[in-house]
Amino acid sequence: MNILEQIRKEHPWLEANRAFDLRRGKPSNLQLDTTQSILETIETQFHMDGIDLRNYGEPQGIPSARALGAEILGTNANETIALDNASLTLMHQTLACAYFLGFKASKIDNVSKILCPAPGYDRHFKLIENFGIEMITIPFQDDGPDLNAIEEILKKEKNVHGIACVPRHSNPTGHTYSDENVKSMFKMFSALNNNFMILWDNAYACHDLKNTIEQTNANSLAKEFNLEDNLFQFGSTSKITLAGSGISFLSSSTKNLEAFIEYRNGLAVGPNKMNQGLHVEYFKKIPIKKQMQKMKEILLPKFEITKNYLNILKENNHGDFSDPTGGYFFSYDSNKPNCHEIIDNCKQLNLKLLPAGSSFPYNNDPENKNIRIAPSFPENDELEKSMKILTSVVKHLN
Repeated sequence: MNILEQIRKEHPWLEANRAFDLRRGKPSNLQLDTTQSILETIETQFHMDGIDLRNYGEPQGIPSARALGAEILGTNANETIALDNASLTLMHQTLACAYFLGFKASKIDNVSKILCPAPGYDRHFKLIENFGIEMITIPFQDDGPDLNAIEEILKKEKNVHGIACVPRHSNPTGHTYSDENVKSMFKMFSALNNNFMILWDNAYACHDLKNTIEQTNANSLAKEFNLEDNLFQFGSTSKITLAGSGISFLSSSTKNLEAFIEYRNGLAVGPNKMNQGLHVEYFKKIPIKKQMQKMKEILLPKFEITKNYLNILKENNHGDFSDPTGGYFFSYDSNKPNCHEIIDNCKQLNLKLLPAGSSFPYNNDPENKNIRIAPSFPENDELEKSMKILTSVVKHLN
């Protein structure tokens, strides 16, 4: 009897040929329904802040939406712009502006290299790779990117022109960078401030599920180290309200924002201001903290289910895992270099996981051990079964 036959015998419900999926960090239907129930009570606004929301214009976003972004990111409204759905799109456009036109202190070209803490966000890596920019993998220490590794890279490599980070509840490891870690990084980067981009994707700025350390806002620390023209901080409401129809934010120096808007004016004649107005009205109905408490009540039980199963693997010396205090992901490392085999066997049992190496630049996990787990979307009983499949496969292989 092979491994798959043994597992099917242990879990007869697998014969139902039901599909399971732990690939993407999507909000669950319950999360979306919770937001929809409030949206349905809001009267559509056609004018706000003295602006006709139906028409072209306001390329930086309406003032009330910019203020909302500043509240989420902890920045100043005059250094924050509000645009359309997906901060990933904003990050792409920011890199494109740096590549084709250049910012005051950030110019990317075909010899540029960007530091990439990993395991990290697979879409970041694909985005950077698409520009032909070389990525340099940086490991983590307990409180953020490995400072010694960064120091060594900066000593020996030329044309290091940036870093891409998720500083709070990092995808997928859950790292939340300490102030000490960020200050140490920024001190090193200050020597490169004539041409360096700090891509600061603060996607989970208010997504705490458990007690999490406080962080000084990166904009303030950047000014302390003369990096205000090097920092580009991103965020959105995608995992706060509706993932497919949120609004995104970019915070940077006023000079950078002016250059970015000038570049973006060649792409669009203004953001979706009706959607911005809808979000402003939404958070008049329910404060951000109360909204996130509702999301926490849905997400936290999923995190506890996932942690319980991963703890079983850890206690039996089958690997280790991150224990995040928020965000949307877990990061599991097998005790053997066999994540390809684990993922393939799970696939044959109808559990879909991201391809091996996805959380590393160029899909190259040097140890072939890491698997990202996204527990947010499945219903709890489906998540339980998904984790039973994963843990059963690991136990039999390891």
